[in-house]
Amino acid sequence: MSVILLADAKKYLDVIHSYDDDKIQMLLDSAEDEALQFMDRANLTDWGDCCEPVSEPVSEQPLPGSVRLGIYIMLQAAYQASPADAEQLRDVAEVKLMPYRCNLGI
Repeated sequence: MSVILLADAKKYLDVIHSYDDDKIQMLLDSAEDEALQFMDRANLTDWGDCCEPVSEPVSEQPLPGSVRLGIYIMLQAAYQASPADAEQLRDVAEVKLMPYRCNLGI
């Protein structure tokens, strides 16, 4: 189940019809999963230190805007972009997600 609502994703993609709702939902789930893997995080609701869980309940922590945008960009790359454009969009998405990445090592 996605953290980002399908309706919000469709607004970002400028999709006004419902024909592709199932496809967009599947791609949104995939984009969220890919973002989690890139950031090496377990979920999209815990924004504390990578090693320490946060003390606030997860329901009160909003998804950071740059993470949300990174997921939208990954979704756009999968749904609307040509292969060449998709590669560029994915690079941009990784830039947005990089500050939230864990376990980079030193």
